[in-house]
Amino acid sequence: MRIILDVMGGDNPVEEFVKGAAMARNKFREKITLVGNETLIRDALKKHGVPANVFEIIHVDDFITMEDDPMSITGIHRDSSMARALKMLAEGHGDAVVSSGNTGALFTGATLFEKRIKGVRRAALATVILYKSPVMLLDCGANVSVTPEYLVQFAYLGSIYMEKVLGIQSPRVALLNNGTEIHKGTALVLETYKMLKETPDLNFVGNVEGKDVPFGKCDVVVTDGFTGNVMLKTSEGVSNYMIQGVREKIFGGLAGKISSLLKGGEALRLFRRVDVKEYGGAPFLGLSKPVIKAHGDSDARAVCAAIDQAIQYVRMGVVEEITACADRFPKPVIPKRTNVDTENT
Repeated sequence: MRIILDVMGGDNPVEEFVKGAAMARNKFREKITLVGNETLIRDALKKHGVPANVFEIIHVDDFITMEDDPMSITGIHRDSSMARALKMLAEGHGDAVVSSGNTGALFTGATLFEKRIKGVRRAALATVILYKSPVMLLDCGANVSVTPEYLVQFAYLGSIYMEKVLGIQSPRVALLNNGTEIHKGTALVLETYKMLKETPDLNFVGNVEGKDVPFGKCDVVVTDGFTGNVMLKTSEGVSNYMIQGVREKIFGGLAGKISSLLKGGEALRLFRRVDVKEYGGAPFLGLSKPVIKAHGDSDARAVCAAIDQAIQYVRMGVVEEITACADRFPKPVIPKRTNVDTENT
C-alpha cells in the first residue's frame, strides 16, 4: 500500500509533516510518498536523522494557501502539491491521499480528479469525534446546500464507514435538529426525517440535539455542511478550552504535577481523548478513491493519525462497500422544467 502525503499548504511547516510521515512509516510499515518542496523535505529528514531513501519524494514548488479560491486547483494552482497528489492518486500511483490544505480546494480537486462513486450524488466531508463513544458527523463543510435525498445518502455513507472501519454493527443514525420531537425543524429536516424513517436499510433512531451527541445517543449524525461545520468547530473550541483549563489547574504547580504522576497519568489520557487531533482528519466519503482531509494545524502526531486513517480506509474496503450498496441510495428528485421556466431562462 502507498499513501500520498501533501506536505504543503497546512498551517504548520513542512517539518511537522515529515516527522509525522516518519512516525507513520515506523509504526505501520506502509510506503509513503511525500509531495512538496524537495529541499524543505530533505532538510527536515536530515534534521531528524531519517534516511532520504525511506520515502519517495515528488518535488513541487507551488502550493494552495488557505485563502486561495477552491477553483484555483484547476487554474493558477493546477501544478500545486495538492493537485499533483490528487492526480497521482487518479493515475494509480498510490492508494490514498492525505492533505491538511485548503478544504474547499481539496474537495473540488478530489471530486474532479477522483470522481464520485456511481450512484453517489454528493461526496460528504465526514469526521469522527471521540466523545463518550466515537461519533461520525457528516457533512462537515463540503455541502452547504443539500436536499433530503442527499442527507439520506450521507446516512448510508456514514453507516458504512462506521461499520467497516470502527466495527460498529448496525450503526445508529440520527438527524441533527433543534429538538427530538418529530414535528420540529425546518422543511428540509422534516422531509429528511420522513425519508430516513422509511428506509429499512438504516438503523435510524430519530432526531438528536447537539447537547446529546457527546453522550452516546448515536453513532452517525447527519446534517448539512454549514450546520455540521459550526458544530465541529464549536466542539473543537470546547475541547481546547477544556484541555487548557484542566492543564492550568492540574499542572499549575509542583503539587499538581506530583498528583498527576501518582494518579497514573489519568489526566493525560483524558487530554488525548478530547483532543480533536487524536483521530487525524476527515474522509471525503463517496469518492472512487480515499482522500483524507487532515486538520489545518496538524502537528506530527495528527499527521501520523491521518495516515493511519487512510490506511484503515483502504484496508477495510470502504470504497468497495459503498460501491456495492450505491444502487440502494435514493435518487434526488429533479424538478421538470416547464414552459414558464424555459421562457424565463
